[in-house]
Amino acid sequence: MTDPQIAFIQALQTQAPWLEIPMQFFSFLGQPEFYLLVIPIFYWCWDPRLGLRLGLLMGISGGLNEALKVAFHLPRPYWVSPEVRAFGSYPSFGLPSAHAQGAVALWGLLAFDARRAWFWVFAAVMAFLIGGSRVVLGVHFPADVIAGWVVGAAVLLGFLALEEPVGRRVAALPLSRQVLVAFAGSLALALASFAALAALGNWEVPAFWTAGALERSGEPIRPLFLRDAVTASGLLFGFAAGAAAERHRGSMCAVERGSVRLLRYIFGIAVTGAIWYGLGLFVPQDPAAAAYILQYLRAAVAGAWVSFGAPAVFACANTLRGGA
Repeated sequence: MTDPQIAFIQALQTQAPWLEIPMQFFSFLGQPEFYLLVIPIFYWCWDPRLGLRLGLLMGISGGLNEALKVAFHLPRPYWVSPEVRAFGSYPSFGLPSAHAQGAVALWGLLAFDARRAWFWVFAAVMAFLIGGSRVVLGVHFPADVIAGWVVGAAVLLGFLALEEPVGRRVAALPLSRQVLVAFAGSLALALASFAALAALGNWEVPAFWTAGALERSGEPIRPLFLRDAVTASGLLFGFAAGAAAERHRGSMCAVERGSVRLLRYIFGIAVTGAIWYGLGLFVPQDPAAAAYILQYLRAAVAGAWVSFGAPAVFACANTLRGGA
């Protein structure tokens, strides 16, 4: 008997094949790469405080998602069913959907900040389309997406409830303590995933999951390799520690005219890409301690560049321009 969720995915893929292209677009809007492109827009060019909040929230959400994926260790549809076409390849477990969770967190925070009824509707539509795209593309069960929406809402509400009291206490600490708190928080986030992995004991990924995923997507899966968890942890540390240092220095990005904002963004993103892909050449692709350490450092450097390095360059440029 066919699983109802598999039947639903198959019906979408066969009866509405035109959905593939628009759903690929909405799926990209839930990718980590999209967040790395959009968060600096706010932090460097629009509203530094909102950019800081988005960066912290998405780092926390991403790390928790990886821990939950390992804890539930459930497959993706195309891993287990030849009836599902794979319009993408993802090596991690399925539940909960990181795209759905991240969409609720990101667009929800923007909606809380905007405080406009129309934007709440827009945010809800975006979260629905981003989550729904994963079902159409065959990389998540509907239950994965629903769970992602629920977890994303819980993470967002928890963040909103705690950011002011926790932020106030952390801001009162000296800079060295703030950096230490950021480091400890990032380690706790990573350890949640490693603890979930340890709880699995001798459990192994079923061979037919691995074979099915490879057959239908052409890419192998490695759901027990916690690279994404370490990445989220490193980004959180680098971004939070860099932001603390930036506030201590007192040169938080000032909002400039449009042309300056554009130049800032182009330069900043270009350097971010150089850091990310350049340092990535030194990270091994196997789940060894060295790979985890180097990936953490890679992510931390990229995060620190966004929150501290780039604003420092922008501040120097402003000083030179003012003295010219």
